[in-house]
Amino acid sequence: MRLSLVLAAALALLSTAGFAAVPAPALPPRVVAPTDTAQFRRFVLDNGLRVLLVSDQKFNKSGAALVVNVGQIDDPADREGLAHFLEHMLFLGTEKYPNVSDFDTYLSQNGGMNNAYTASDHTNYQFDIRHDAFAGALDRFAQFFIAPKFSPEFTGREINAVHNEAMRHVQNDFRRESGVARELYAPGSNESKFSAGNKDTLAGTTPAHVRAFYEQHYTSDRMALSLAGKASLDELEQLARTLFGPILRRAAPTVARTPDFLPRRAALRLAQIEPIKEVRQLKLEFAMPATRPDFAGKPDELLTQLIGYAGPGGLETLLKTEGLANGISAGCWERTSAYGSLIVSVSLTPAGRENTTRVLGLIFSYLDHLRAAPFPADYYRDRARIAALNETYGDRGEGSELATQLANQALFYPLEVAERATAVWGAPDEAAYRRLLNVLTSDNLLVTLMAKGVPTDKTERIYGTAYSYSEDSGAAYAALKQPAKVAFTLPMANRFMPTSTALLPERPLPLIAEAGLHLFYAGETEFLRPQTALIYRFVPVRAMATAQNAALLSLYGACLSDALAADADAAALAGLTVATEATLEGVRVKVTGFGDSPVLYATDLAAQLRTFTLTPERFEAVKDTLLRGLRSYPETEAYKLAQDRRDALSREFVFPPDELLAPATAATWADVQAFAQTFFTAGKVEVLVHGHLTPDAAVAATRMIAGKIGATAAPESALLRRRHVGLGAGEDIVDAGLIAGVNSAFVQDRLLPDDSPATRAAALVLGNFLGEPFFSELRTKQQLGYIVGANASASLRQRYFTFVIQASGYAPDDLRKRAETFIATLPAALAALSDEEWKTLQAGVRSTLEEKPKNIAEKADAFFTLAYTFDGEWDRSQAALAALATLTRQDAAALLTQTLAPETARRRTILLHSKNNPPAAPIAPSFIDRNTWKATRTYQ
Repeated sequence: MRLSLVLAAALALLSTAGFAAVPAPALPPRVVAPTDTAQFRRFVLDNGLRVLLVSDQKFNKSGAALVVNVGQIDDPADREGLAHFLEHMLFLGTEKYPNVSDFDTYLSQNGGMNNAYTASDHTNYQFDIRHDAFAGALDRFAQFFIAPKFSPEFTGREINAVHNEAMRHVQNDFRRESGVARELYAPGSNESKFSAGNKDTLAGTTPAHVRAFYEQHYTSDRMALSLAGKASLDELEQLARTLFGPILRRAAPTVARTPDFLPRRAALRLAQIEPIKEVRQLKLEFAMPATRPDFAGKPDELLTQLIGYAGPGGLETLLKTEGLANGISAGCWERTSAYGSLIVSVSLTPAGRENTTRVLGLIFSYLDHLRAAPFPADYYRDRARIAALNETYGDRGEGSELATQLANQALFYPLEVAERATAVWGAPDEAAYRRLLNVLTSDNLLVTLMAKGVPTDKTERIYGTAYSYSEDSGAAYAALKQPAKVAFTLPMANRFMPTSTALLPERPLPLIAEAGLHLFYAGETEFLRPQTALIYRFVPVRAMATAQNAALLSLYGACLSDALAADADAAALAGLTVATEATLEGVRVKVTGFGDSPVLYATDLAAQLRTFTLTPERFEAVKDTLLRGLRSYPETEAYKLAQDRRDALSREFVFPPDELLAPATAATWADVQAFAQTFFTAGKVEVLVHGHLTPDAAVAATRMIAGKIGATAAPESALLRRRHVGLGAGEDIVDAGLIAGVNSAFVQDRLLPDDSPATRAAALVLGNFLGEPFFSELRTKQQLGYIVGANASASLRQRYFTFVIQASGYAPDDLRKRAETFIATLPAALAALSDEEWKTLQAGVRSTLEEKPKNIAEKADAFFTLAYTFDGEWDRSQAALAALATLTRQDAAALLTQTLAPETARRRTILLHSKNNPPAAPIAPSFIDRNTWKATRTYQ
């Protein structure tokens, strides 16, 4: 361990960018798909800035990201959160573009977005925008790193913003757990600092402090830039050199990051934490050596997948069999290029909570099994095969998401292979695998138990979390050092691996349209990938829409996921992406993968929808997890509670968690089994197949799925389809109440008149227009809270503008008054736009509407929505584009005025307050009992 960590630290010092000086390992040749038109270019500017470009004519938008090799662990000890605070300050004006909202306004008017985050050892800034506006956005973006203003006017305000961001997480148990871990790490270590920052840790911070930190760390040779766009590589390179070449290369001191946060100790170190919600989790954290240098052999991914393997002979299977756990997962946190953490998380049952010694013992028995077992070559080979297929045929992404990933990889991996570094599985590296496995020892471990009722005698300094800490160097430690031998096995052969991935020629389009069964089929002719996306949804009848059934459906969905855990794990390793959703509006399954794998899994799952089984112990464990979630629901963030209450009052059949708790508590496994039979008795099966499957195979799969579900066809009028409460002109439906926590929330919707192409086009333009000024006024200037936003949204065909504020220092009636005062100014602000600004807004929406699906899975989702939500309205985007072409500012202003004016507005308003910020006077809601009120309403 010591030698590994010393070596990792030495590697980190070879280059300020982590791996710039490390030669690239040999990787398998990359196979390029026939339709992959992306081109890459890599170079280093004279100032040392590493650049990775990707040009692709198929991109819907352009994106950029710049990452700096400085992060949370680099905060000064007396100014925790400074790196994060600096991230905020960079967005607030530059010498060339001094207006604080210039960048945000330019992006929003051009259909763009931006974000940033501060991690352990890096800070990443990113944005995306329509292609034609990319150069202008890059010019503004580059100035962040050339000449930021750090205006004193906004220093205090932005400290409040950082504080509000921290307060947002005061009820987040996993943030609270991180705070406890910080206090238990070695005092003075980088990891012991509160990385987010708040008004106390940043008290007294001035622009001079921010600038000093910026000039110490923001040097061009510790940065990497990625540009992803439709422009040619030559054009992108010219933008990079011209706009980012002026970033200064400073004489910054070498940063040595040492792995001293969790020194070895011959004792079981145990923290016990009292959670806010009903969480029951055991977490094991091991300090680990650097994994980035071994990226070709993926030892970290291999090991964590084995630990989390849910199939026969695996650790999770035994934990469930003994009734100790609901699931286990593992992952690596690459804190720096020198070291990190490997974390194992176990969701405990009540029995597991009472017998954590056994859980820990089984984990260490499994680790000993892996150490004694041969290298899992077959398992590795399957993973490498699927990884190669994903690299060739998988969706690369676009915009800021792609740019963010590529910038990080350009910073931390050899530049000549940076774009492949995290995707490709090279030659197996047993030495790296065993080196990582061998640090998973009891003296290199911090264990955290988070559960209600644990003994506590300490209070964490930031969030006030109650916890206790102990060290046991006796029997408990010895049991982990020499655990009992248990008969585990390595993963078996995966039955979901594709048998063939040869490309098929283009196929025609068949269609099934029968009572109770529909199939839309689209052969794959665009991406030329041997992939298929298969989506099916069972729609039940309206008689199923009760709170009792909603509770049983929640239990059913959780039980189904648990019963299928081993199959789902095997499916993932076979390259399948599976998503299941169980709501009153239908049970939906989507499977995407190579060759015939999706059909194999989809039909296998359909066969189990009615017939899957659980042991009584597993049912009780699953039920307990669900009930803990329902009981913890009041601790959800305020704005999310408000949005849920909005949905509950606006939609015909939505039952919030507080209405599900009692029936879920009373439910038995027999109730769930009976419910499954009833739910699937009558309804409709809707199927969409898109991709590399013959029409005959698609029809056969559809009929097999419908046959296994076994439902009687129901008429359309009997099906459970979403409907919304109708509102009249000038009507304002209000829901209000007291909630837990420290935050208040204001959520208000303003309904639009219809779903016509003209309304959709205008709504998108207006949504882009109103978001930035609402944010700038109420968050940046008035500093009401961290969560502030406005946009155009929709629920099926019902469209609306929505306004959201969450605040820890204001009552909801005050938030409403401030918000509505500003909302009333929006029509005048729209009228004041110049012709050029109006055209820019239109261009931004046009770019959005012209976006095309990036892969087979996205295209299948779009087809399914158009087929079954919008009744085959295939030209929906084209109709909106045509309406956009003739949309005038006067038309948009008339729609905005109609939507916002009190006499014509149709409003839904949710006002939730904490005990800290009660309203000035009691708020009268529109109803006493929501469901009784809804029974009197008409629906659309």
